[in-house]
Amino acid sequence: MKTLVGRWCRILGLGALATAGCGRKYVRAVGPEKIEATPERLIRGGYLVNQVCACGACHTTRENGSIASEPERTDGFLGGGNTFVARGMSEGIWIPNITPELETGVGAWSDDELMRAIRDGVSRDGHFLLPFMPFGAYQLMSDEDVRSIVAYLRSVPPFKQPKPRAPNRLGLMARVLFTKLGVQMHPPAHDVPRPDKKDVVQAGAYMATIGACSECHSLTKKGPRKRDDPQYLAGSEGPMEDPSFGKVWARNLTPDVETGLGKYSADQIKQALRNGKRLDGKPMAPPMSIMVPHYSGIAEEDLNLLVAYLKAIPPARHQVPDRELVPSAKARFGD
Repeated sequence: MKTLVGRWCRILGLGALATAGCGRKYVRAVGPEKIEATPERLIRGGYLVNQVCACGACHTTRENGSIASEPERTDGFLGGGNTFVARGMSEGIWIPNITPELETGVGAWSDDELMRAIRDGVSRDGHFLLPFMPFGAYQLMSDEDVRSIVAYLRSVPPFKQPKPRAPNRLGLMARVLFTKLGVQMHPPAHDVPRPDKKDVVQAGAYMATIGACSECHSLTKKGPRKRDDPQYLAGSEGPMEDPSFGKVWARNLTPDVETGLGKYSADQIKQALRNGKRLDGKPMAPPMSIMVPHYSGIAEEDLNLLVAYLKAIPPARHQVPDRELVPSAKARFGD
């Protein structure tokens, strides 16, 4: 996971800097919209935050700040305070408090500032968030769903994060890109509808998108592949690394029979997401094991849509290497 963070910073820093000369300053003014916290929005927002988007997998406090090796604290729900440090680099990425606490959280943010951060990746003061926050996927989140998330975040208990905010220690390229240039990476999200569930494949694609599946399962040296790429969701190009677990490559999710999910039934795929076990029966290792406690609560209807989409995408031949776990991780997750 640490190497993944470093790769993101290097890749996106270099790639976006290459276009900075012909780019322009990000433009997305925040407005006065105040979101009404209807019962429907609170229910939907809670479901998205806690299951589909798995926000707590990163934002909920860990005792010592290690997402890969420590469980979520019950008394630090969405309270931040975790830090990623990329191996071999000077980068440290602080995971913020997203509870409505005024001093250390987002209680002073406006509703529209929160929506802009979630879908456009722009912080309250106008600087870009680092791409470890999957705003590239969330830009396709519907207007109503992002409103529901904000309504729900306003309702959670405020948590005052006792740790002082750690500065993000970035390399030169990433520092110039994210703190100086403000390169426009994508158009501001607006007028995004939620897909009709009668269109099973498109509704399933929406689930995969806001679940940020491509952020790992399509990751390459140039960033995540797009949906029109023949190797979309065909597994990661490189491993996610952390000293607490070793090296893990994201698996091929396409219906290729030999290297993907083609030989498995829809029920087998759903069961893997429910119980956190790979399709060969071994427990999933991080980072997927961190997500499963959230994904396991996705509604049956939505899991059906997701799996229908995974079965419908073109099969892509890509055999990713098997994981290389350190001894302590092998004791937890098997070989």
